[in-house]
Amino acid sequence: MNEFEIGPIRPPSESSSLLIRVTRGCHWNKCYFCGLYKSMKFSMRPIEDIISDIKAQSEQHSGQQYKSCFLQDGDALVLKTDYLLKILDALHQYFPSLESITTYARADSITRKSLSELKLLREHGLNHLYCGMETGADCVLRLINKGFNADTVIRSGCLVKEADMTLSEFILLGIGGKEYSDENARKTADALNTIQPDFIRVHAPGFKPGSMMWQLIQNGTITLQSEEEIVQEQRLFLQCLNEMDSYYVNEHIINLLLEVRGNLLTEKRQMLSDIDRFLRLPPEERLLFAVGRRLNVFFFLDDLQKPELHRQAEAYMDKIKKENPNVDFALLCNYVRQSQI
Repeated sequence: MNEFEIGPIRPPSESSSLLIRVTRGCHWNKCYFCGLYKSMKFSMRPIEDIISDIKAQSEQHSGQQYKSCFLQDGDALVLKTDYLLKILDALHQYFPSLESITTYARADSITRKSLSELKLLREHGLNHLYCGMETGADCVLRLINKGFNADTVIRSGCLVKEADMTLSEFILLGIGGKEYSDENARKTADALNTIQPDFIRVHAPGFKPGSMMWQLIQNGTITLQSEEEIVQEQRLFLQCLNEMDSYYVNEHIINLLLEVRGNLLTEKRQMLSDIDRFLRLPPEERLLFAVGRRLNVFFFLDDLQKPELHRQAEAYMDKIKKENPNVDFALLCNYVRQSQI
């Protein structure tokens, strides 16, 4: 069997894609909420090694007609354009069936490239960028030490769209805690209304013990939100988004309401209705669903109506309360969420 490097992550939507590692780690690696690459020194892989991996994968997967390829790790767009072009050309040489080549891209990496460079990369097959803007609120961007401001978020998104690339923007609802919840929702929606990305990929946060974000919670700078409060923030965010041709996606297991997804032009009303359906539940049922989701008993709101699953979730709740009568469910749910990322 041929050996080649594979990085630690890729977007959920790239689960069936060819994975090619072009960098190791993240060149910024200072975001307070992310611990994925903290123990890894950033490096750009030698072009010879990358092309060797592409060739090795083509030999190992000779019978598989890949349609998409994801370039790892944290931000391939930090590479010089000429370097990326060599990688893209090698991919098409060894995988002629590819229709899409994608990567993570930080907003400041995007704005370092000219529009003509982005268009050239698009012509050579790099046609979908995943950008972790996280928020459109400057105060929250500073809080999480993202390394750029909302103006960079907006300029980068508009550049990608002008280059005729598909753009996915990742959003973190709840990242600013109770203190910045309203501003996070409104300002993020404002930025996205200007950018009009193809996909808005919504994630809930999972604050890991030991991270800088956890320290901010511990010292009282921000207050951890409950599952219900994050849903309320999501409702405000969705309400503030324009009805535009963008697909809103709750795609990660870390999210509470997986059914809230659809095109903002045609399904925004239904998505708000699904959120309101949860918020109209009696308080004990809202909590039961949240805990049941975190323990993989429930996956959709309809599961609450299934007697066997309802009883199973109630049994878990009874056990939790018996073992810890003073349990903080916001902390408990965050513990489970952070273990899933």
